[in-house]
Amino acid sequence: MAHEFVTILHTNDIHSHVEHWPRIANWIKTRRAILQAAGHFVLTFDIGDFIDRYDANTQATWGKANTQLLNDCGYDGVTIGNNEGLGLPHDRMEDIYSQRHFAVLLANIFENDHQLPKWAEEFRIFVTPKGTRISAFGLTAAYESTYPLADWLPVQPLPTLAKLSDRVVAQSDVRILLSHLGLPTDQALAKQFKKISVILGAHTHHLLPHGQQVEQTFLAAAGKYGENVGEVTLEINENHEIVSTKAKTTPFDDLLPVKSASAFLENWRESGRTILANQIVANLPVSRSPLEQVDDCADALMTNFHTKIAMISTGMFLDDLPVGELNNFQLLTDLPHTINPMKIDITGSDLLKLLAEIHLQHDHLLNLHINGSGFRGDKFGEMKFFGLENSSIDPDEHYEIASLDHYYFLPWFHSLQAAEVSFDFKGILRELMARYYHVKYRREVLD
Repeated sequence: MAHEFVTILHTNDIHSHVEHWPRIANWIKTRRAILQAAGHFVLTFDIGDFIDRYDANTQATWGKANTQLLNDCGYDGVTIGNNEGLGLPHDRMEDIYSQRHFAVLLANIFENDHQLPKWAEEFRIFVTPKGTRISAFGLTAAYESTYPLADWLPVQPLPTLAKLSDRVVAQSDVRILLSHLGLPTDQALAKQFKKISVILGAHTHHLLPHGQQVEQTFLAAAGKYGENVGEVTLEINENHEIVSTKAKTTPFDDLLPVKSASAFLENWRESGRTILANQIVANLPVSRSPLEQVDDCADALMTNFHTKIAMISTGMFLDDLPVGELNNFQLLTDLPHTINPMKIDITGSDLLKLLAEIHLQHDHLLNLHINGSGFRGDKFGEMKFFGLENSSIDPDEHYEIASLDHYYFLPWFHSLQAAEVSFDFKGILRELMARYYHVKYRREVLD
């Protein structure tokens, strides 16, 4: 019996960069048709962080428009990243896949009753025309400090795989892990779970142009933002064993242009903008510059956490808010981040160390361009404190500071790791500011 070929088309960490989508979608459909005509069995997977709420249409539809893109392209399966699992409220996450035409493969995030979400599957078996059984299963980064705040129960990948692997191995000849865990974790899992055939990676935005062999497991990944797409081809013998594996990634610039791209992007952006612009938050009697919004944010955070101190960086706010009606599109443009409020309980001695760290890095951070840990702006800016007199800090006292979780996950403020922090997942920063302006100016009108 002749060998058969299985080809996997894969994307990851698109982050709602829909400007790349028309070419990617065309490549998937065209490449799949070519491969199928050549006798290949083709599977198409996305490895998470397909959505990002900095995008207006993603925000306006709570990611359901993005799900439709996956439907239209004929994906066979996806897993979720933190931008889905933590970037969306629990109820929105329950709904985002309600009209999916693909499998959501996720084995390590559970409901509070310890059951898988209704939209998720531990694994799915695909069978080729020659009877090769291919299992696909998904794992995502299980943030134990934050997933429970969104009413999810995360389980780490190692114990999950230990429980799952025997069942998957027993039911399949080829095993594909959709891993939103990051390259170092993928490499470690490949060494420990040697029966995994292929790991399709994500999360750390790594690009493996020709894949990477780690013992018996082949790793592949396509970078970030749709700047590349990935393809893995498996040659399988009559005993349903992989005899060769090869991978390649194709840069976006090498994908064929699509005539309808401009119309698609214009419609996508206008749809989101229109929905959000019609959602009126407040009527501002005065304009608010970015620096004035920092003051407002300090007030909002201190009110939210009932503290007398706040800490915020000036780079959070990108645009002026003019006098008049304030809508959700303006707030999205001003605050595109998926960042949550955070309360810090810190000793005076560690607070003094934090202030020293901020002072030493002031010039470095002021105009530093960053992206990540939820931040979708330009530069970090200056860290400002409210309600704090440095000269009055008692090293033996405890201080409660209202702030943002962004700073906890950055590598520059080590003193925060010694503090006790609590995250507020009732809404991201722009939702906090929307509530603040709505209440503040409604009260002023009433007064």
